[in-house]
Amino acid sequence: MATLLYIVGMELIGSWLYIAEAIEFKNYNSYYNLIQGILQFIGVLIFIYFIKNRTFKSLIKKTDRKWYLLALILGVSFAFIQTPLKWVYNLLFGTEYYIAYRFDGLPKFKNINMISGVLLIPIAEELFFREYIQNKLQKKTNIIVAILTASILFASIHSPYLNLIFDSVKQDWHWFYLTIFGGILSGLLYYKSNSIGPPIIFHMFWNIMVYIV
Repeated sequence: MATLLYIVGMELIGSWLYIAEAIEFKNYNSYYNLIQGILQFIGVLIFIYFIKNRTFKSLIKKTDRKWYLLALILGVSFAFIQTPLKWVYNLLFGTEYYIAYRFDGLPKFKNINMISGVLLIPIAEELFFREYIQNKLQKKTNIIVAILTASILFASIHSPYLNLIFDSVKQDWHWFYLTIFGGILSGLLYYKSNSIGPPIIFHMFWNIMVYIV
């Protein structure tokens, strides 16, 4: 239910476009991802604030630095791990996804919208799916079920759910498939480190590498 509310919330946040058009904000397209990320980030912070009994105290627990280093390495590596994962996906679904690895994405970081993709969204998603969803599941079931369930729920926000609403949308399950594995790595980091810090670092560098390659 919480994940469904998250998805509905994201779609409602996206309605700010109509407000931008109404007030004749001419260049809103140039800042779309940034504004979307800021609103999503604020929404999750408000949610976590009340879940944590109106405090952010001890939100990011201290942990061994090795988990941050491992998170960084896994985040960078996941762009390459995706290649064999895509092979399996292509085999199963008859698609032709591949990564060219041109490493020509650095100029993208000149765009202010990148703040959303590499900072705001990773923090928001990890706070919700690891610090809230997985943490809650860990208290009710075994760790394997908790990590897998949280990973699938995390992947669901990257699923082609809009296909069910708009006939014109023809997305597939490619990103859903990949984000399950990313969610599992993030979930393992969260469990082993007992801190939301390493999963956030992993997610940030995962996104950074996606833009770079």
